[in-house]
Amino acid sequence: MGSYVEACKRSLTIQTENRAMKRRLRDHPTSRSRRGEISVFSYGSRRRLIKVLWNNAERFKYFFTITYRQNEQRCKITKQHLDYFLTRFRKACGSDVGFVWVLEFQKRGAVHFHIWIDPFCVYEFDKWKGMRVRRQVQLRFKDSVEDLMRFKFLTYLWLKVSGQLEDEKALKAATDLRVISSNGFIKSYAVKYGSKLEQKQFAGTVDVSTGEIIDTWVGRFWGRARCVRNVTWISSDDIQDVRTMRRWMRSFCGKKGFSGTWMLWNVKGEERVKRISEQIRLERFVRNWVDADGKRN
Repeated sequence: MGSYVEACKRSLTIQTENRAMKRRLRDHPTSRSRRGEISVFSYGSRRRLIKVLWNNAERFKYFFTITYRQNEQRCKITKQHLDYFLTRFRKACGSDVGFVWVLEFQKRGAVHFHIWIDPFCVYEFDKWKGMRVRRQVQLRFKDSVEDLMRFKFLTYLWLKVSGQLEDEKALKAATDLRVISSNGFIKSYAVKYGSKLEQKQFAGTVDVSTGEIIDTWVGRFWGRARCVRNVTWISSDDIQDVRTMRRWMRSFCGKKGFSGTWMLWNVKGEERVKRISEQIRLERFVRNWVDADGKRN
């Protein structure tokens, strides 16, 4: 919980140590307890999601939505289906293809997932290359046969692992694929998912016969592939680096006493933070340089 600074490609995080809070947390009787079950889409989780999406905006090219035709509300079952889907996807396309998934609940209570995906290659085989798709999708990808094949491939994988492959109605309504044409699409959705909470609240799985809530487990609201990481320019817990960045923000950005995560929504902000990060690395090198006599200069 100490002070640190982390400058990424499109985000800047500055955290200052709150010694009073640190002491209270250390002395609290539950300080050594394990992390409890996830029950809400917390503010910290939302900020981390925005940070990952916006720092990797240029790599994602496809936006895939998957759901159930039936009103499936059991999060444990849906998470198993998602895990099977992503496992088969990695085996078919390679572990270097990145993705970020987000869980949401529809108005009827059914679970659905949004997935941002890197460009990937698919290989035809008889089980899915002749799959019928709705006319709307055919018109959307009429100029791109490759994207149409990607849609069929992803749809087949999801319907296979979720047990909906024989459901004709699920073929028309359980999946959707969009091609991302600009970073602005990622930005708008990053802000959207960072602010809206109405589709992240889960009341629990209800027994239809008795109306009793039988399960309230949700688990994680989002996740990412291991290859999806924030491009970091500097990451330091040196108090001098933290003070340098805070002074810079106060002088050039007018943010006095800033502590938290600042998203860089324009190129000018990115260039400024990159430049000050290079200066901090240079200052750190000079500060830690040792001459031939063993004296620190």
